[in-house]
Amino acid sequence: MRSSPNNRLNAIMEALLAAHNDAQQLSRSSLHRMPEFFMAMRVADYFAEHFDNFGYRLEAQVKRTFEASDMQVDDITELLREPDLRPEGRFDLVLHTGKRGRTAHILEFKRGDAMRGLISDIRRLAKVSRHAGRHSLKTNYLVLTRRCPPNRDTSDRLIERLGNRLHTEGLDDLDVNLIASEPQHPFLNHDHLPMSNRAFQIVILEIQG
Repeated sequence: MRSSPNNRLNAIMEALLAAHNDAQQLSRSSLHRMPEFFMAMRVADYFAEHFDNFGYRLEAQVKRTFEASDMQVDDITELLREPDLRPEGRFDLVLHTGKRGRTAHILEFKRGDAMRGLISDIRRLAKVSRHAGRHSLKTNYLVLTRRCPPNRDTSDRLIERLGNRLHTEGLDDLDVNLIASEPQHPFLNHDHLPMSNRAFQIVILEIQG
């Protein structure tokens, strides 16, 4: 499979839906209860298996990620001065292409949709996207699981909350595309018992500067 915006979004979603099934069958759990690293690993393996030219790095160092990209040296230097993009920091998952391992896309993963955490990651990825120009790092992803009613898609509420917060943070010009799954079951409480009045969604935020 060749890389394209739609193919990448579909691949992330398909990887995590399959991961949810495995979490139930093999761990007696649910995707929203699994660690973020589990999500990153499953997406990484899916891309490596199904795409023609993708490899990956998990917990990829920020400095190495930028140096392996096709961004300009001045842009890399400026990005590494940002407090939330310190050289020794890490990205959850970095996809790369070709024999040289050129950086293509950054993916971060979260459990829950608390706005403070989302905005922190969005701002971080937005800085990269804006400095990438026309290069591949212009498109990056924030992937999360969030609680929702058992029979209703409430991603419109998340879109509204996110839009309001982006406006407050001065990020109105940021291009954020949201894709959400149907409600998924089971939703497990802290004792890992299913709750009939709750479900969860997988949400992908595609971020472009």
